[in-house]
Formats: sequence, structure tokens, C-alpha cells
Amino acid sequence: MRTIRLAVPLSILLALAACGGEETPPADDTASADTAATVAEEAAEPELPPLPSGDFRIVSISFGTAVDEEGQVRQPREQFGPNDRIHAAVVTVGSSDGLTLSGRWLAPDGREIARAGQTLNPSTPTVASFSLHQDAPWPPGEYRFQIAVNERVLETRAFEVR
Repeated sequence: MRTIRLAVPLSILLALAACGGEETPPADDTASADTAATVAEEAAEPELPPLPSGDFRIVSISFGTAVDEEGQVRQPREQFGPNDRIHAAVVTVGSSDGLTLSGRWLAPDGREIARAGQTLNPSTPTVASFSLHQDAPWPPGEYRFQIAVNERVLETRAFEVR
């Protein structure tokens, strides 16, 4: 009988060894949470749109109440009245096989109030003009203008309505 009693526990040990027999350590909730957070962050970060080919770049952005026949702001300013038409002139240099240059106007609370885009195939310095106007007076505050190339925001500039 003694042999049988030893055989049963020995067979259980052999079966455990054959199945891997090692105990899996308990899951570390912190490590699991960190891994899940990292995966969620990576999934939440959208891939940025591609930049244009070539050596295209933005040189300046200026604001004013009028633009000339070339689209340039000749009397730059950063403060406007509540009834002003506001223009942004974006000067670029360089060349590209094609891109979309877009301007986005943001209210003091951050909401988008206007957006416009232009398709360009620049090979020389270029001026792109964007305008903002409404019939009702603009509420006072600090507004922002974002300029993007292929939907990738490259610059943000502030201006004020008093």
C-alpha cells in the first residue's frame, strides 16, 4: 500500500511537470494598466498628414484690413475693430509638386469660425490671402489664425478684436 500512496503523488508531480508545471506569477495590475494606457495613447494619436515634397516653407503671416492686387498686406496690424474685415497674407517660398494651403480662423473660445483652402503648385515665392468678415460685430477677444499645409498645422498666430 505504501507504494501506491507514493505512486499517486509522484504521478501528479510528473503530470504537472509535463504541462509546464511552473506557476505563472500573478498579474501586476500596474503593468497591465500601463500597457493598456500606452496602447490606447498610440491608438488615439492620429497619423500626421504628409508634408509637401520639395523645399516649400512659410516665410511670414501678416494681418491687415486690406490687401493689394498681389494679395499682400501693406499696413500690417494685430488689433482690429469689431466691424473690420480681417485679412491674412501668407508668404511662402520654395517649390513643391503640389499641396493644399489652408487657413483656419478660431474664436477666443477656440471654436472654428471659418476655414478656406487653396491648392498650390509653387515654383516661385507665393502669396496666399485669406479673409474673415461677418455682418454682425466681432465680440472682443484674442482670436487665432492657423495655417496648415496638407491639413498639418504649421503655424498659429494671434490677433485681437477690441
